[in-house]
Amino acid sequence: MLHDAEFLKEHFDQGLPMEPFVSMLPMDQQATWSQRYSQLELDEEQQTILDSFTRDMKILSITGPWCGDCALQGAALARIADACPEHVEVRFLPRDESYAEMVVTSMINAGTRVPVTFLMAEDFEACARIGDRTLSRYRSMARKALGPDSPVLAPPPEDPVREVLQEVLDEVERVQWMLRLSPRLRELHGENQ
Repeated sequence: MLHDAEFLKEHFDQGLPMEPFVSMLPMDQQATWSQRYSQLELDEEQQTILDSFTRDMKILSITGPWCGDCALQGAALARIADACPEHVEVRFLPRDESYAEMVVTSMINAGTRVPVTFLMAEDFEACARIGDRTLSRYRSMARKALGPDSPVLAPPPEDPVREVLQEVLDEVERVQWMLRLSPRLRELHGENQ
């Protein structure tokens, strides 16, 4: 379910950017998030993609601070926002009882998975919801869980951490194009077709 803009804005306003969010975590969890962030510097091609953005985006991630996939995806989102601060703003909420309504109404596959990330337009209209692990992470898990006869055809990525960065950036770029081509937003910005 995609929430309405008012609900998403209310929760986005309660969220925190990565640095203040991470500073509230226990030291071992802070270290994981910081390590992932340091591994995810954008390359020139990735930066060029972000430099082409023209629409403002809001991104809200419900995250489990203890979760390795959350730290990886969260750090990737923070890198993207840091590289495009004029158009991408990211906030984080912990998956805890303080935000129970958001957590319970954002279930995936009948569970309270983390992370669950909402990508929104500048006015908080929902555009996409992504959650749990990325494709490359699921492929890796399938190879391990299903053994050598696994149906996973794609080869393992050369650098699994950077692969997740690319997967997250691909989704952010996809939504950016959705926003850029939106008749509603083109009209709002005076861009006649």
